[in-house]
Amino acid sequence: MAISRIRVAAKAVAQAAAHGGGHHDHIHTKIVPREIATAIVLGIFCASFWKMHHMTERRKVQNFYAKLEAGEITVQAVE
Repeated sequence: MAISRIRVAAKAVAQAAAHGGGHHDHIHTKIVPREIATAIVLGIFCASFWKMHHMTERRKVQNFYAKLEAGEITVQAVE
């Protein structure tokens, strides 16, 4: 009786392995593209804020040097 249980269990394991390892495979095929798309969207979203921050900082520096050249402001060295 114990030997027949082992044979049944071994047969079930062999069938599961033959069918791709389990019944959760269809779930992963749907999740992976969704995760990739989510990562791309979040990456673009965060990159746009990073780019806006750097453009703002660049504009501040350009305005400073434009005013410095025009003579509107002066810079003094601290001794």
